[in-house]
Amino acid sequence: MSTVRDPIAVVLVANTSDRAAALRTSLERADDRLAVEPVATVDAALEILRDSPVDCVVAIGRPAEPTGLPAVEAVRDRHPALPIVFCPDAALDASGVAEAFDAGATDVARASTDSDRAPVLVRRISNAVASARAVAEAERQRDRLEGFVHGVSHDLRNPLNVAQGRLEMARSEGDLEHVDTAASAVDRTLELIADLLTLAKQGERPGELEPVELSAVAEECWANVATGDATLVVDTDRRILAERGRLKRLLENLFRNSVEHGSTGSRTESGDSVEHGSTSSRVEPGDAVDHGRDDATVVVGDISPMYTTTRAGAVLPSGFFVEDDGPGIPEDERDRVFDVGYTTDRDGTGFGLNIVSEVASAHGWEVAVLDGSRGGARFEITGVERED
Repeated sequence: MSTVRDPIAVVLVANTSDRAAALRTSLERADDRLAVEPVATVDAALEILRDSPVDCVVAIGRPAEPTGLPAVEAVRDRHPALPIVFCPDAALDASGVAEAFDAGATDVARASTDSDRAPVLVRRISNAVASARAVAEAERQRDRLEGFVHGVSHDLRNPLNVAQGRLEMARSEGDLEHVDTAASAVDRTLELIADLLTLAKQGERPGELEPVELSAVAEECWANVATGDATLVVDTDRRILAERGRLKRLLENLFRNSVEHGSTGSRTESGDSVEHGSTSSRVEPGDAVDHGRDDATVVVGDISPMYTTTRAGAVLPSGFFVEDDGPGIPEDERDRVFDVGYTTDRDGTGFGLNIVSEVASAHGWEVAVLDGSRGGARFEITGVERED
């Protein structure tokens, strides 16, 4: 089992505070990836789990003690996928180990403040966390595949059906105008295929990350997007760790979204009808139907870290934002804008913001859309590691 390189936040539930403090020091000295938060009760552990990101819980005590198997059971009941290492005060026989696993323990190991033995527990914790992260990544990729297949089957079928129908009409009626419509539908299909291939690549985990100057990349991406007379304001001097190519894809898609949708009118959202001559057609969710205004302003800035009172969750996620001064996105639509195929623009493919989400997720970042400070849409990317 391979171990993880990223920081590991551990909550240590121990029966005595002195022992907990000593074990915390021992573990953190043995591996500087660990940030250990000792607590005396399971309720305190559950409170941290509710408010802060935690990678592993270590429960120390005799099986029947509150910090023993009852703690394991309580944590497992509320957090089914969280790694839990149970450290009994005394050696367990086979039935005792089985009881620990039945209670929900991921692993059973002896806890010791001895500097020679601490690395053993560190390895058990690291292996448990690596396994949990691998499972989470597999589930993420499965969800991506399901969304990808849905996008292919749904979004490619429509233009191909149009092309097929028009070619049949051209054969039966001898009208070459039907061929032009069929050709446009084929062009649309090729555009969708290109975006789907891009989407498939963006969600793969990046290899080695490099320090990237966010302001320089933002300026470069702005030059690559048709922005008209729109203005970019960059208010950051942050260097972040990212894969440069995919970060550029994320920023370019956000800039394009902001400029195209930064309209003086309202965005057309999911389920709205748009008039086309004497008929009305239902437009699918995400991009604006209007073409935006030329004088839109887009801002890129920092999200500064916020500190909590616990060590395991000492710093709340920091990152950066991209904000426009357009009409914004209604709150009840915000969870859907990142879905595959979400678009209200009949000429859009609906993959732009989904690609943003995929790039963020592949880096281990979170992306959310909120109200902007000037009434527009604000996209926040958090969990971004910075190079100070």
